[in-house]
Order: sequence, then structure tokens, then C-alpha cells
Amino acid sequence: MTVLLRVLAVSALGLSLNACVYGYVKSAYTGEPLYGAGVMVSGTCTGSGCFSSTLNGEATNAEGFFVFDAYGNQHGPDKVKYITPFPGEEAISLFIGHSGHDDVMLYHRPRYESVTQDGQEYLVSNVQTVYLCGAGTPDSDFDGVCDDAESIYGTNPNSRDTDGDRISDFAELYGYGGVDLRYYGANPLKKDVFVEVDYYANRKPSQSAIDKVVAAFANAPVSNPDGTTGIALHVVLDSQIEDVDANPNLSSNWTDFDVIKAKYFPARRAPFFHYALFANTLNSGTSTGLSRGLPGHDFMVTLGAWPTPGGTELQQAGALMHQLGHNLGLQHGGNESTNYKPNYLSVMNDTYQVIGLRVDGVDGTLDYSRLRIASVNEGSLSEPNAFAPLLLSTEADLSHYGVNIQGSWRMGNASANLDFSGNGVISPGIVSLDFNGDGDTLDTVNASQNDWVALAYSGAGSIGDPHLGASLNMVAASAFLVPPDRVEQCLTAPGAKK
Repeated sequence: MTVLLRVLAVSALGLSLNACVYGYVKSAYTGEPLYGAGVMVSGTCTGSGCFSSTLNGEATNAEGFFVFDAYGNQHGPDKVKYITPFPGEEAISLFIGHSGHDDVMLYHRPRYESVTQDGQEYLVSNVQTVYLCGAGTPDSDFDGVCDDAESIYGTNPNSRDTDGDRISDFAELYGYGGVDLRYYGANPLKKDVFVEVDYYANRKPSQSAIDKVVAAFANAPVSNPDGTTGIALHVVLDSQIEDVDANPNLSSNWTDFDVIKAKYFPARRAPFFHYALFANTLNSGTSTGLSRGLPGHDFMVTLGAWPTPGGTELQQAGALMHQLGHNLGLQHGGNESTNYKPNYLSVMNDTYQVIGLRVDGVDGTLDYSRLRIASVNEGSLSEPNAFAPLLLSTEADLSHYGVNIQGSWRMGNASANLDFSGNGVISPGIVSLDFNGDGDTLDTVNASQNDWVALAYSGAGSIGDPHLGASLNMVAASAFLVPPDRVEQCLTAPGAKK
């Protein structure tokens, strides 16, 4: 019987088809299959083999294999079990145990793939292999994953958060609180950032805009325990806000935002996901949006009153990356609130937020600062020498970057022959320029930081699951650098300063 015919047959019975859920259980000590391990699944069960509608079990065979069989070819046609999450939930839970071993609870959100076996096609969803720990075996970091299992998974037995992204190894391996993080791509050996994006009608960001930001994080100069570089940004483009709930003009006191969040953002995701709302306008203005504290958990993007309502692809991407950067602890000057710093090459600088950086002559590059650049004095500028790098950054690094000052791309680059004054001539002597528009050239602009190594993943204490436990003091909850009621609205359209 083909899958199509199976679907038709199931539909005729009024049943909901969710195909086989299967996996393997092995010993963390030996790596060998465990025979007779019990797997109890909590979810909605429909089919002839269900012994209750909500709780069902299977046992592993000699290969450590278990399956909740939707087709009847494993346990017989009278033992069919269709397992789906409970209404309103996104994952089923599996309680796995074996005599002499510690139990494991994991969450699994089925991701079905088509496979062919013996000429028949099936839809199957693979639960990750679970390595059960012997009862009482060492768990040096007390994270619920014994040292033997951590050796197999490659995680650090002395750290509850091997990759330092403020999500425990346990949660990234097994999920927590009804959320299967592996479904979204979590890896305990690579830094992950999760964002749920909801949106008003006609304000949905394009997938290509989201992809630009995901690529920027993937290219980040950040090392990981698995030997890779970059940060895995997982953006879940989730729900369109119903018109009746979509206040066309949000306020910066977050009250109307909270009404929407309470209805559309599942509380179970809160320990892991930042929450973003692509709305219309903020405070009747043209600000690109607002972050709820620095660092923080929530942010809004508000491009409804821009010349292209809702923003162009680059504007959407830049605003998303900018507001997320605030959630990750970055200010308009990196480590300070000073905006429009000429020596700060980052989308956090409103100069570059919606136009991107110029790198190797190509405009529109989205990036946080990956350079440390020395301070500059308004009254003592050298156009031939441009900016000076600080430790770990080099002149060669600076030479890749163009510089935009006061809305204009200047001839030269950040390393040499930079036309600060914009007159088209590289002056050999000292020049001056009022960068901040205060009417004098007496100010010193502070040095800029490498943003990527300064990210705060904790969301001011809002990101993180209980399995971090006592090690929370090692990745301490960051206090607000800027509390929610003190965060300024960001860049206004088009290119005007606040």
C-alpha cells in the first residue's frame, strides 16, 4: 500500500496520520544497545493499538530499537499507534528507562521524512539516540547527563553549558518544558540563538531578509567547541497577528506589546527564544524599533511609516539584526550609548543600521563590529593615516572597510587615505570635523569594541533553563546595561538622526 493510499485509508477512518516515531536506546557506559528499555510516550494516540488516548509504551528490541508504529508492519495491524502532540503543544514527551539505569525525559517534535523499505514508502520521524547512564555513575557537573554520556556526545562533563550560549547541554540534547530544541537545530557544541518572529499583516519580513541575518551570524568570528566558527541563529517565522489584535501604533511602555505577546508567544519557549514583533509604527513615528532593555528578551521592528512600508529587504534585515543586537547587550556605540561613532563599524551604529557596511567595495554587508579601533579626536584627524587598530585588529583588517560619515561614503578606507572632510582631497596635514554636531571640534570619540566577543546571551537573566543549576554563577545573569524604560528608539526614516 502506498503512502497516499495509507493516508486515504486513515482519513476514511477519521484518523489523523502521523507516521512512525522511532529511535534507539543504548548504554552510555558501553555504547551498546539496551534490550527491554521501556519507552513511555505522552501525547495523543489514535489507532487500534492504543491502550489509552494519552499515554502509551513500547520496549526496545535486541538492537535497542523502539517504534510507535503507524503502519502495522512492525507490531501487526491491530497495534497501530498514531502519536501526535497534545492540542496546543508542539512536541510529544518520551520517558525512557531501563533497570539499573537513570531515566531520561525528552521532548520530540516529529519531523517526518519519506523512506522506502522492501518496496514500500513510509513517513518516519527519528528520535535522537538516547544513551542511558548507569544508576549512580558520575555526573561531575550535575546537569542530568552523566560523564559517560557526555563523552559520547562530546560535551564537557565539567560544564553544564559546554558552548556558553546560556542553554544547558541537557536542554539542547533532550529539550525542556515541552520544547524540542533539536527540532530547531540546537547543538550543545555550537552557540545557538533562538528568535520567534510574529508579524502584522503586510509587515511580514521576507525570508531573504531573515536569511541575510542568519548568514551574518553564521559568519561571525566566534569559536565553538566543535571546532567551527559562527553562531547558529534560528529564526522561527511564526504567526500573523490577527487584525483585531494588531495595534497599528505601539507605545514604548510595552503594555500593548504585552497583550500581543501573551496571546501569541508560547510561554514554554520563553527560556530559550527571544520574542520579536514586526509591527507597524512606534509612538506615531518612523523609528525602526525598540529593544526591551539592553540586554533583553523582547524587541519590536516598526518600519510601517518608511518610504517602502514595512521596509526593503535590506532595511528589514538591518533592523532585525540591530534590535537583536540590543537584546544581546550591544549599545549604539557597542559598549556605550554614543551613536554615530565614525570609528565604530557595526550595524549597531545607526549610520549603518539599514544600509549595511561597505566591505571590499561591496555595500550592504550586515555585521557587528569585529574590529577594535582606537579613539579619535575631532580636532586632530589625519586623513592619510585614517583610523588606528588596537590589539588583535590590524591595519590590514581596517583596509577592507569603507567609512560613512554623516550620511556620506568617504573616499579611502578605515586604514588609510580617508577623506574625513569629504572635499575629495586627501589633506597631508591635520584636519578637524565636528562628528557629533555639537558645534565644536573638541571632543574625543572613544575606542570601539569587537562586538562579537561581547555578546550577552542571558537576556538580562531571562534566557536560560533550570538545568544550568548551580553553574548559573559561571554564566551569571547579566543585569540590564540599560533598563527597558531607558532604552532609546532607534534610527528614524530615512536616514534622519533622532
